[in-house]
Amino acid sequence: MNTPSPQSTPSGHLFDSYVQLTRALLGSNTNLCLLDESLNSLGSTCSIRVETLTKAIRALGWMEPAGSPPEPRVIGQANGQRITALPLGTTDGELLGVLCIAQPPEDSQSIPQRHAAQLALKLKPVLDSLHRELSDRQPRSKKVQTLLERTAELEWLFSVTGEARGDSDEHRMLEHLVSASVERLQSAFGVLWVPDKRLTLDCVADTSQAEPMRQAWSQTRENLLAFAQRQRQPLMINSAGRAGVKITPCKILCVPVVPDTGRVIGILAFFNPPQAPDYQTRHTFLARHLGRQSATIVAAQFDLMTGLYTRDGLEQMYARLPEPEAAERSVIYVDVDHMQVVNELHGFELGNELIVRIADILSPPHLPDGALAARIAGDRFAVILPESDTRGGAKIAAEVQQAVSRLVIGPPESPIEVSVSCGVAALVSMPEGLARALAAAELACKSAKKRGRNRVELYAIEDSSMMRRHEDITAVGRLRAAFKAERLLLFAQRIAPLRDRSLPGGFEILLRLRDPDQGIISPGPLISAAERYQLLPSIDRWVARRAVQTLAPYRSMLKTRGITLSVNLSGQSVGNDEYTQQLIDDLKHADLPPGCLSLEITEQAAVKSLARANEMIQRLAPWKCRFALDDFGTGSNSLTYLNTLPFARVKIDGSFVRDILTNARSEATVRGIVELARGMGIETVAEYVETEAIAAALRKLGVDYAQGYAFGKPEPLEGILKSLEEDESRRLHRLYLEM
Repeated sequence: MNTPSPQSTPSGHLFDSYVQLTRALLGSNTNLCLLDESLNSLGSTCSIRVETLTKAIRALGWMEPAGSPPEPRVIGQANGQRITALPLGTTDGELLGVLCIAQPPEDSQSIPQRHAAQLALKLKPVLDSLHRELSDRQPRSKKVQTLLERTAELEWLFSVTGEARGDSDEHRMLEHLVSASVERLQSAFGVLWVPDKRLTLDCVADTSQAEPMRQAWSQTRENLLAFAQRQRQPLMINSAGRAGVKITPCKILCVPVVPDTGRVIGILAFFNPPQAPDYQTRHTFLARHLGRQSATIVAAQFDLMTGLYTRDGLEQMYARLPEPEAAERSVIYVDVDHMQVVNELHGFELGNELIVRIADILSPPHLPDGALAARIAGDRFAVILPESDTRGGAKIAAEVQQAVSRLVIGPPESPIEVSVSCGVAALVSMPEGLARALAAAELACKSAKKRGRNRVELYAIEDSSMMRRHEDITAVGRLRAAFKAERLLLFAQRIAPLRDRSLPGGFEILLRLRDPDQGIISPGPLISAAERYQLLPSIDRWVARRAVQTLAPYRSMLKTRGITLSVNLSGQSVGNDEYTQQLIDDLKHADLPPGCLSLEITEQAAVKSLARANEMIQRLAPWKCRFALDDFGTGSNSLTYLNTLPFARVKIDGSFVRDILTNARSEATVRGIVELARGMGIETVAEYVETEAIAAALRKLGVDYAQGYAFGKPEPLEGILKSLEEDESRRLHRLYLEM
């Protein structure tokens, strides 16, 4: 083969190096031709005419920016050589140059596309180096212009998305984004299409072109989606609908919609008539960002795994429903039975498949047209029926159950038996109507599970179990709201010495809640609900941390006065590693006097986990924490706890104290507790001491301390500590004067 010498070009002094490197990688019988962005030769060792190469490359459409880098292609054979074109371009598809490789056919792979891809991989060092050199050859003015254009597009995008996010409704945000995008890209028609979510939003900017552009969209949308899913890149076509092609003449710019999952879920496409200006690289740059922004908003409204609405999306779509004229609305709450067993026995992958299969059922024909279905939690779904009352809702729920039961999933030798439990409740137009209806339907669903699963239950206000759950949900909601709004407070009540008035005594720290309507209240009823919903550990940690933080600035006064303060510990936190470690860390930082802090554990809590309670006491022993057994006398094995656990104090249950003046059995019980505790060297505290007469009786029986309204009502902890510190300052001042 004749090998012409390299042409004189700006890159000519390096071209020989590229030839040598390429031949080292591919073989000595390889020849090269390097073209610039205009397909002018920058050097060649080929015997093939440059005009032949440029003609083949122009036919590929690489000269028109497509919004994405073009792929390597085999462009034909000439003079016994197989020619492969390796494009060099920007990420937006703007061509910087082309490296053409000429090889004998016998040295090439038989499949052209695979051969081109493998060739590009082998020559990656050469292509990377050429890419940098060709980029540097770009005029500085062009680079600055590109940067300015992109900056302007991003500034516009930030402005538009900021305006859109001012609306809490994701659907309206998408409508605003599509409309603004069509205007910015100067398009006649634009559309956002996410087929799995049954979402299509379009905008017409030029009404005279509405019909042909809609027709072009209808003709191309399946192909555009397929391209986006296959290539995952933008597509720019400035000459669609040429002769012989059955597509309405138009210009198209299309970008994929890709959420964080990485799967292409839809496309954002723009259309213009043939006489409109061409789409440019800067348009592609902006459209790609618009596609990403659309994906983010779609992800907030739709569950990406199932395609159903999220909880927020359901609420937004419900708000769009017109007011019903006559028919009552209803809501169905669906919970998959034994989902945990499926995950444990068959793995989470099969569990996810089950969720997707059930989600597919929550659509027509199993649901009526107009129904709104959402995945509101891992294995729980909700369906709004705009035109069905609760009886109709129950029938639809039963049909869904039957469809679910027919699912075949799992190993052929042991398929999973699938079932769901459903709760149905009325949906009334009122403030927070949907939230109330979902809560009621959830209660009914829990009753269905409790009564055997694979059932449909209607919410009934007269059902006592449902009423209790409803009250619990309301109470827990109030408690969580108080946490969020920082309306929890610490109060304290005096624990006064009865027999030896010179003893310092102490205080029990109590939790209070600032209610917007009722003022400062005791959270007793809320705590009962929190216990049933396993929320007490969070409350216990908050109380302990806030208590230690509040006491820390008064450590000197507490040490001088010898005052102890006690904190209640629920059964759910006894032996809890997180609670214990947090308390140890807080005590290290606070440096409180030894024995200053006491933890009160009820008998019921101690009996549930004697070993864990003992382990917790041992871990806190280095910090000199004292422990008290609360509500003593109400359990059946009180002596067991006193013999097993190192309690420093027992608190006699108030039920024995209130009627000690009139009930001989109560008096005998208190006397027995006092004698038992004294024999073991344990202090005694009587609760609910409301009068001086009761205090006198307790003093006579030998009780060490008393707590109740006779000695003081609960007051804010911070105020009590300040008052004690002022008293201590006055006492020290008097001593100083006496000296």
